[in-house]
Amino acid sequence: MSFLGKIVSTLLGLFLLVVAPLGATGDFPAPGREELIERPAAGVIVGRHVNLRDRPSTEGKILGRWEDGEQEELVVVDAARGEDGQTWYQVLSERRGEGWVHGRFLRFEGVDDPLGRFCMMLRRDFGTEPSMTERRLGKPEGVDYRTLRPEDHPGEVTAVELRYSGGRVVFWITEEGPFLTEVDFEGGVSFGPISFGDAPGKVERLLGAPHGVDRSTWTYHSGMRRVIIGFSFDPEGDPGVNRMIFERDPY
Repeated sequence: MSFLGKIVSTLLGLFLLVVAPLGATGDFPAPGREELIERPAAGVIVGRHVNLRDRPSTEGKILGRWEDGEQEELVVVDAARGEDGQTWYQVLSERRGEGWVHGRFLRFEGVDDPLGRFCMMLRRDFGTEPSMTERRLGKPEGVDYRTLRPEDHPGEVTAVELRYSGGRVVFWITEEGPFLTEVDFEGGVSFGPISFGDAPGKVERLLGAPHGVDRSTWTYHSGMRRVIIGFSFDPEGDPGVNRMIFERDPY
């Protein structure tokens, strides 16, 4: 091999050594503040003894802490530059509440998954625990409590159903904390940019082709989450959204 060929071969090897692992990870740039406000993302804690604080600063009050190995899917809703010059993220946690986490302790997931990001938006808009739902939607018309003993689940679960004029929001309360399991409405709210009366074409532009169709109902699957859109016909015979459901499997 010529001297020039050796140089080219060496440079190519260095390029592959550096670039190939990046492509293999499937990583995407962390979303910025404007993007997160419009489309929240999923995140998980990385690190040991990570604090949740009331503001983007190490001087902020500690609201909670994730111990070593503790995992949950967080809803990342905002970003800000902290006093240390680094990026902090505002997160919604079903176990710890709402607060800020230093960026070096947060890993984003599913940034390139539009349907997954849509589900994160629904969790933000309808709340990650009952009191947050009340702050989002107002005082419910009623609250029902039921004790459940789900199959393949250790111990009892308290189901909390917040009833509104157009539908309901349901949480399971377990030893680990609240878990949003269902949002089911036939009016009075929107699912992000999708409103009641919207045509099927708009829904498909926003969410893509449905994964399942049963008569006038479209179903979308994202991991252990489902978005279900129902349609009916108006007096002119045009189809429009008449029911919207968001479901999550606790396990």
